[in-house]
Amino acid sequence: MGIVEAKKVFENFESIEEDFGCIGLESGHINETYLIRNQQKKYILQKINSSIFPNLETIHSNIEIVAKHLESKNYAHKRIELLPFSNGKTIWENEWRIMHFIGNSIGFEKVNSANQCYEAAVFLSDFHSNLLDLDTRQIQNPLPNFLNYEDRWHQFVMSVDFASKDRLAEALPEIEFLYAHRFILDEWINLQPELPLRIIHGDPKISNFLFDEMNSSKIIAIIDWDTLMPGTILYDFADMVRSYSNLKEEDDPSVGKNFSQENYLALEKGFLKHLNECLEPIEKNNLKLAAKIIIYIQALRFLTDFLNQDVYYKIKYPIQNLNRAKNQINLLKSLLN
Repeated sequence: MGIVEAKKVFENFESIEEDFGCIGLESGHINETYLIRNQQKKYILQKINSSIFPNLETIHSNIEIVAKHLESKNYAHKRIELLPFSNGKTIWENEWRIMHFIGNSIGFEKVNSANQCYEAAVFLSDFHSNLLDLDTRQIQNPLPNFLNYEDRWHQFVMSVDFASKDRLAEALPEIEFLYAHRFILDEWINLQPELPLRIIHGDPKISNFLFDEMNSSKIIAIIDWDTLMPGTILYDFADMVRSYSNLKEEDDPSVGKNFSQENYLALEKGFLKHLNECLEPIEKNNLKLAAKIIIYIQALRFLTDFLNQDVYYKIKYPIQNLNRAKNQINLLKSLLN
């Protein structure tokens, strides 16, 4: 049904020709993404989850402002380009959008070396260095409470209060761990008012970097700008640590060999490549704390969703969100040691 719907939507962008093809892409927990081939051209068509991103116009405004700013800076890499439908807008039915497919590229779901970590961090560092002079007031927050970690905590507490007995019993060790390590959140909250406000990408996982298919060590673009927002630049570094230094699959709950110190150091070196002279001391001195809080909060989010009967993240089996939470807790334990 998804591909049939995608084809109907695409017809409002371009007439269908004999070479038309549509493939659903698996990447991501939130949106539906399709690779379209038509008239010897390729596009990315996405159906945005409006329950999570209710204001697509805000997202598109952010993307266009950042794209224009990067163009004015002679940014050396490819940028996101939103395309208009037959209604003249870049949004169809309040949830669909289309973009050019960035050709001659490949993607990875998981990092495969410390060098790849370094190259991704350098690329993100360059991306940020070109945005430092863009007024954060021009960028709206598409997810107003995304960086509100006190609110994340309250959501977690409520999920514990209202969860079923079965799910509470299954998740009891993880619930106890998060309560016992609430001090990480308190330390971060005390620091946050002192951190400069900058424009962040918000989701710098490795699958959001496109590599040159002829040279898999060369990155040609960073994609998925839906979470562009004002925030601390430490978030992007920390989220890279969370996903790049994790040696297990995201839903692997097993203990042992969870954290790669080599990948962590490569990320730190790469992230400072273009930013070392730009960041304030308080930012550079709190890279590791940022990594701890982001992993802690992600564990909190996965566990909250499990206790809430899996209403946010896509799951393939009943305890996947619980396993995801266990995985993040194991990673955090490695970072705390």
